[in-house]
Amino acid sequence: MTTDCPPPPHSASSLALGLPDSAILDVITRGTGATVALINRELQVVYCNDEYARWFETTSDQIVGKTLIDLYGAADSLRFMPFVERVLAGERMEYQRLLRNPYGAEDWRTICLTPARNASGEIAGFITSALDVHELQVTMSALRAANQRLSSHMDNSPLAVLEMDQELRLLHCSERAVQLMGWEQEETLEGRYLPDLLQSVDERLNQALQRLQQGHEGQNRAETCLVRQDGTEIHAEWFNSALTDTHGSVTSIMALVQDVSDRVQIARQQQYVANHDALTGLYNRAAFHEQLGISLALAKCGGSGVALLFIDLDGFKRVNDEQGHQAGDEVLRIVAQRLMGAVREGDTVARLGGDEFLVMLDSDLTLHEPHVIGHRIIEALNQPMVVDGNSLCVGASIGVAVHPPMAGEIDVLMGAADQAMYAAKREGKGCLRYADMPA
Repeated sequence: MTTDCPPPPHSASSLALGLPDSAILDVITRGTGATVALINRELQVVYCNDEYARWFETTSDQIVGKTLIDLYGAADSLRFMPFVERVLAGERMEYQRLLRNPYGAEDWRTICLTPARNASGEIAGFITSALDVHELQVTMSALRAANQRLSSHMDNSPLAVLEMDQELRLLHCSERAVQLMGWEQEETLEGRYLPDLLQSVDERLNQALQRLQQGHEGQNRAETCLVRQDGTEIHAEWFNSALTDTHGSVTSIMALVQDVSDRVQIARQQQYVANHDALTGLYNRAAFHEQLGISLALAKCGGSGVALLFIDLDGFKRVNDEQGHQAGDEVLRIVAQRLMGAVREGDTVARLGGDEFLVMLDSDLTLHEPHVIGHRIIEALNQPMVVDGNSLCVGASIGVAVHPPMAGEIDVLMGAADQAMYAAKREGKGCLRYADMPA
């Protein structure tokens, strides 16, 4: 009686393909598009696929048995031997290298070295595989170069550049942005919420950024005033834009920020010069007219009224004639200071021209307020003034016009106060007179 012997075992892969185990490795490595080779500890090629052999313009059976030094040469072997030593010590290595392919062109390859262990778990050699990543590497190199150029432009731009995500968390900021905002150089800024980084909240900027976040606008601008950590006030103009995806959702926001502090300061200086007397710093005639017109309009809408004090210095011509115009100018500056000290906070003081001054009372006005402040001014200006070591004396005559009961018109009120001032001059100077109501 005979017994059938079972067939020899086969691996799952050989059963699936109908091939013996010895042919499976060729099948696996033949069409991978990668070079594959098995190297022993003596650096001899034990196995390689056709793609590996093609790089040496030969066949795999001509490669097996040769060492890596035979194939690459002693000089070229020095480049990869540090990696070989590490993989034979049990470390898996992966790196990229620019190689010349069989057709003479240079290709970037990703090279992977993996330890090969025997049945006892000892490292008997290593497997090397290399995959063509040239197009990817070229693309990545171009992208890196473009990013470097963009980053360089951002850092060299006179504008501060801020990039944020859709939640206004900082993704990138230029060196100019760090300087402008007064942030610490070593401070970690990436991922920080922009409104938290800004020391003061400006509602105009918040609203502009919110309109971008909500998709109501693709770009906008805003002028802001920010206070840095050192207390410096910064005026900035923000040019903001939103980047959206294919669905129209906002993915990031870019802000270009220009420091316009100098421009704002110049504008303020120009406005100050346009509205103030150059010698005394008080309001000039034009600015006083504007303020008087505003106060009269408010008085007609239920305000407490407006009182106008027209002040002319007594004895000023004598000072100019005897002491000179320089001393006269210093007297006018002292008069301005004393007027500001005699009036209440919020009252308006102006130099009309020459030695004529105006004071407007338009808040908490009572029947007696013009009289009290007027005599306070006369007393202040009667005090001697020391100029260049000389004690000089001037005085003041004041005319007062009040609305109501007088008409609330600029020309009427100023004309009446002027006439009342001349009446005070005629009555002996150094006194205050109220304007007569027109018949």
